[in-house]
Amino acid sequence: MSTFAEARTLNEYPQGAYRWTLLLLTVLATVLASYEFQLAPLLPLLLPYIHMSTIAYGYFISFAVLIAAISAFFGGPLADRYGRVVIIDACLGIVAVSVFLNLLIYNVVTFIIIRTLMGMVGGLMAGAGAALVRDVSPRLNRALAFGLLTIGPVGANFLANFIAGMTLPIFHTWQSQIWIAGFLGLAMYLPIFFFLKDLSPALRLSIFKSEIAAAQAQGRRMPSAADIPSGTRDAFARLLRHWEVWLLVFGMVPSLTLYFTIQPFGPLMFTQAFHYSAAEAAAMNAYFWLGNMGALVIVGIVSDRLQTRKPIAILGAILSAIMVAYWVSTFGHEMPRAQMAVIASILGIVLAIAYVPWSAQFSETLEDVSAALQATGWAFYGLIARGWVAIAAPLSLIVAHNHGWGAWVKVSLVGMAIYVVAMFFTRPQSASVPAASREPSPEIAHA
Repeated sequence: MSTFAEARTLNEYPQGAYRWTLLLLTVLATVLASYEFQLAPLLPLLLPYIHMSTIAYGYFISFAVLIAAISAFFGGPLADRYGRVVIIDACLGIVAVSVFLNLLIYNVVTFIIIRTLMGMVGGLMAGAGAALVRDVSPRLNRALAFGLLTIGPVGANFLANFIAGMTLPIFHTWQSQIWIAGFLGLAMYLPIFFFLKDLSPALRLSIFKSEIAAAQAQGRRMPSAADIPSGTRDAFARLLRHWEVWLLVFGMVPSLTLYFTIQPFGPLMFTQAFHYSAAEAAAMNAYFWLGNMGALVIVGIVSDRLQTRKPIAILGAILSAIMVAYWVSTFGHEMPRAQMAVIASILGIVLAIAYVPWSAQFSETLEDVSAALQATGWAFYGLIARGWVAIAAPLSLIVAHNHGWGAWVKVSLVGMAIYVVAMFFTRPQSASVPAASREPSPEIAHA
């Protein structure tokens, strides 16, 4: 086992094409981690099959994400202490195999058991992927790196909806999507298992040594391997004493209300509010994720080129609020597919503008707190985000049932307003690396 771990650990910082390969493998791991949990395109078929109401499904989501949040609480510090890749490989392997267990679902009880077990395993790797992206991404490329990382869940949503839109008219069953997801997942897992590598604990700190030396001139001490948290309690105690971590997380999470609604309930929303078929609704959902996915890369490049985060994030939130306000006015009316495709695509684009710079700023803020707490910080974000999903999932279905989906979408406007206010109180985070930190590492200076 020690020989296997040594073979999967890098003792020199990867550069050039190899660094980008590791980054893209991490993105692939995130795609796989999200894709294997996709149920949204199947809900119009799955829920009647197991005789589960949409409200009951909403309550299940609350339960499942709370279980995943608890797993994330422990998984983040584990990834900081023992490495990212060991957590990613183990959890992805279990999830990839567990997908086939979904074929055994025949009632509500079997559904709850199988999906809960998958959620527990999935939660453990909540912070590992983002932490690994940070490890192989200098600050000057940080927004683009996190834009690519976000393609993981977004790409998974697009892939699931696109495949369902193309194949459901042929196979007509939700089980067909499980078979497709299972075999496609195994194909994606193999390159991750064989080629994704971790950085040594000392290297995860030394990558930023020159930057830390600049901070040391301001009276801060240089961290070492001893700064790796001794356990979960120690990790979160160090992290949560910093107010800006709270501000960034509790500002971002409410703004993702629409994202968290479209992810599990998008096709359901399109079928109920606009009367599309299951395949048409999956296609509309795919347009949203396609627009979001394309913007993630472009916004990341722009943020890195301008070396700024906060103004772009605020602009994205304002544009999102304007677009959502317009979209709400269309609910309850017949709308041609082409017009809805344009609206869905623009919604995906403006939400990406709000999220990508924030993710880079959050990662850089965590570095300023401690280079040894990246996975813990992202696990904390995952914990709060899952907590909000646990509340919002059944609440959105109740509101939609009683007042229509348009009423719930209005709630997302409040979340976007909270985000804008919170971002105004954060410190501007620059993508640039201080001059004192540029000499020792050509990768950091010129990437």
